[in-house]
Amino acid sequence: MGQAAVEKNRNDKESQIIDIYAPQGLRLWLRVAIRYSQSRICPKYRVHELMDVPMAPEWRQSKFGRYFYQKQSNKSDWRSAIIKTMRNTKSDFGNWINFCSEEEMDDFLPADQNFGEVPGGRQIYPDYTHPKSIEGAPVYEIINDEEVTVTAAPMSHGVPCVGYVVEEQPRSGKINPELVQPVVMRNFDELKANGYRHPMKILSEIKNLDPGESFCFPDGTELFRDDVVEGDKPGRKIVVCGDTCDSRALENLAQNADLLVHECTNAFLQGIDRQTTMKAVNVDAVTHGHSTPQIAGNFAKKIGAKNLVLNHFSSRYRGDQDLESIKIMTRIERQAIDSSGLNEEHVACSWDFMVLPIPA
Repeated sequence: MGQAAVEKNRNDKESQIIDIYAPQGLRLWLRVAIRYSQSRICPKYRVHELMDVPMAPEWRQSKFGRYFYQKQSNKSDWRSAIIKTMRNTKSDFGNWINFCSEEEMDDFLPADQNFGEVPGGRQIYPDYTHPKSIEGAPVYEIINDEEVTVTAAPMSHGVPCVGYVVEEQPRSGKINPELVQPVVMRNFDELKANGYRHPMKILSEIKNLDPGESFCFPDGTELFRDDVVEGDKPGRKIVVCGDTCDSRALENLAQNADLLVHECTNAFLQGIDRQTTMKAVNVDAVTHGHSTPQIAGNFAKKIGAKNLVLNHFSSRYRGDQDLESIKIMTRIERQAIDSSGLNEEHVACSWDFMVLPIPA
């Protein structure tokens, strides 16, 4: 379960491979779904699975095999939670897919490139000693390249579930052409004589110098990169929580997020919810592993999120363009605004095909 992070391979335009990142079990699920639906056209893909995703410690398993929320529990005992989850799941034939070995899976239904799956899928294991781990919860390091880092951590829900943090790497600052161009023009002829066919391209060369390095011009002028290039700018950070009633495992990873996408299944709306209370709605949401506007807003405040988008609403909210539906969603937004401390321009209930620009 969880939000699958999907990335297209940027290096090979003609044979693009879709990389799918998700908790353990999705690889076999896709094999079954694609194979037995007789899919004729399928893009090339590979699955990278997050292994051994633990249940949050506050969830306990009943004698019937289902998990239930236990309020009084040790919320930092994530290691015991994964051991119990694995032991109970392995003894339950109906759930064996989640914790089977790679060999067992290939014996059951081997990979077949005729149905799109290509080799190279990774098994990503939890790191319980990660410097940004909190309360003993593990961190998954999924991607770390020149453009982005992607990490994940387990959510508190009735089935294993994760949330993701996608962060751009810091970007180099802009070079100040007013400080460099006059020096280039003064040395233009000498630079051409020294092999620079297009002397103005030296601006790019100076920008790409390492901090502390300099470029010396033919007339003896020395320009240090640090004097003519602005400081690096931090990349944007997006946090996407899966189904959850508590996103605390992401707290350290998600600090100062530009955008937090957080589920908001239920809300207490006075005048509409006549036979319940806000406390009862909150208890009902949490015991089912879900959130309210207050839970989402409080987490946004805790991590210092700049923008909050709510999603995953109960089906009792129609979410259409009817005026009454819009009023309901506006009231849900207001509750999240009050809890997060953000203003109304930075909190929104999501809708299908929503596009939200995030300024660089």
